[in-house]
Amino acid sequence: MRLQQDIDELDRMVDTDAQKDKIRSQIRLIYREVAAMEADYARLAQDHADLHKAHTELQEMHSDFKVKAAEEKASLVRRNSYIQSQQRPRGNAEFS
Repeated sequence: MRLQQDIDELDRMVDTDAQKDKIRSQIRLIYREVAAMEADYARLAQDHADLHKAHTELQEMHSDFKVKAAEEKASLVRRNSYIQSQQRPRGNAEFS
């Protein structure tokens, strides 16, 4: 919004035949604001790229974790089944 106000002010200066120095000063102000916005844009674009890369890496890690968790669960189920199959009913040896 600030840039638009400064451009409107420049337009008024031109319409009212303001002094060239004032118009040039307004142009320099607008230039600085545009340069700052370009720098912000470049920084935001880089931040977005960094976040996208991190997000992709986290998705890959999550996928790997899900696979490992499923493998671990299957291993535990097999181990538990084996243990249960090896257990013998406990009875009193005297009555056998």
